[in-house]
Amino acid sequence: MADVRVILGKVTAQKLPLGLLFDGGGPGCEGRLLGSRRLGDAEGLAFEVTSGDAPRGASVVRVRVVVERALYEFAVPIVRQAEDIFPVFVTRYPSELHTVERRAHARVTPSPTTRLRVALTMTSPWIPVEVDNVSRGGAAFWSPDLGALALGHAVPRLELTLDDGKPILTSGVVTNIFTIRYPREIGPVYGVEWGRLSAVEQTRLATYINNVKRSSG
Repeated sequence: MADVRVILGKVTAQKLPLGLLFDGGGPGCEGRLLGSRRLGDAEGLAFEVTSGDAPRGASVVRVRVVVERALYEFAVPIVRQAEDIFPVFVTRYPSELHTVERRAHARVTPSPTTRLRVALTMTSPWIPVEVDNVSRGGAAFWSPDLGALALGHAVPRLELTLDDGKPILTSGVVTNIFTIRYPREIGPVYGVEWGRLSAVEQTRLATYINNVKRSSG
């Protein structure tokens, strides 16, 4: 089990982006952890919503954050809500954090010939997307044609075409939502975890990632 204080300390010190999902519904919001705060007679963790529509009267927030290649998740009751420049929620302190996905394999910038396209239902048309990174665990991508996806959103069809021209067809789940700030602002960027991959597809993906790492030095 992760050390709660250590992980939350890193999140605050490094100003890591958070995925926030209120009362189990979407769409999700982006935010950051302000640390321990007191609002009126309530004291706890303070989360600031930096992007997205924060609901009024929410009772629970589910938080997801990537710290040192590990994706952590916890859910905490909301005890107070305030409006500043951005909405701020004060919650109870989590008693434990769950490791959702350990990113043991490096994420790489895809080669120019790599292609990814997404279908949001089993019957809807394919949407070509721009890929930020690829790993053995998933990929991150964006497109203005995607609309708004929430944390936990199931993507029923993903087709990744590698340098050999042979596509890998799978599904995915949105596990992270973030914005790229530099050299230009892009967002929302959706990080998804791959669905089922065959042993052959896993080997192809691992070989591709190793080749990209070697070619990039």
